[in-house]
Amino acid sequence: MKPLTLTIGILAAVALAGCAGSASAPASSPEVTMSAPSSTPAPSSTPAPSADPTAFVVTSPDFVDGGELDEKFTADAFGGQCVGDNISPALEWRNTPEGTVTFAIAMTDESANGWVHWLHADIPASVTSVAQGASGDLPGVAGRDQAKGLPQYFGPCPPGPDHRYVFTVYALDAELGLEEGFSGTDLVIAMKDHVLAAAAITGVRSGPA
Repeated sequence: MKPLTLTIGILAAVALAGCAGSASAPASSPEVTMSAPSSTPAPSSTPAPSADPTAFVVTSPDFVDGGELDEKFTADAFGGQCVGDNISPALEWRNTPEGTVTFAIAMTDESANGWVHWLHADIPASVTSVAQGASGDLPGVAGRDQAKGLPQYFGPCPPGPDHRYVFTVYALDAELGLEEGFSGTDLVIAMKDHVLAAAAITGVRSGPA
């Protein structure tokens, strides 16, 4: 397979950064290092949007790209730092690349060095959307969030203003075979040489509540 030419970025290298640096973050937050292998394109930025109507894209009926995420999508955690319902927003993606076998989803806080809020892999190619609040019903396997270390969606809970939450969908040419509770590092390593395309949408949220 040809080397990936697009930037697949949002899984930036972290080591207890961002939200973990907040005094209100739990001391027991799991350490999840998300450094990509040296042979993998540096995941340092969001995939650039394309004007091509046939390009792989992800959208949401719940927020516009660059718009504010509603409070219901935030977590209820850290002693009132956020007081939402921890409901995952709906996502839809289209123009699936030929040869796609599975999709993977990653949601990270790019204002906190790629802090992981949601991971899901091995979503069948026939699935092209996830409804609001249905992250737990997605087929495939869930990875762990970085706040509680559980295989679930963990909503935004920013310690400061204008945090950028990037939802990226990866079209992959294989099943990754990851086990439930995999980390961001596990995902980056497993996706190496398997990404056909990546598309992202960004939501913004400010805190504390």
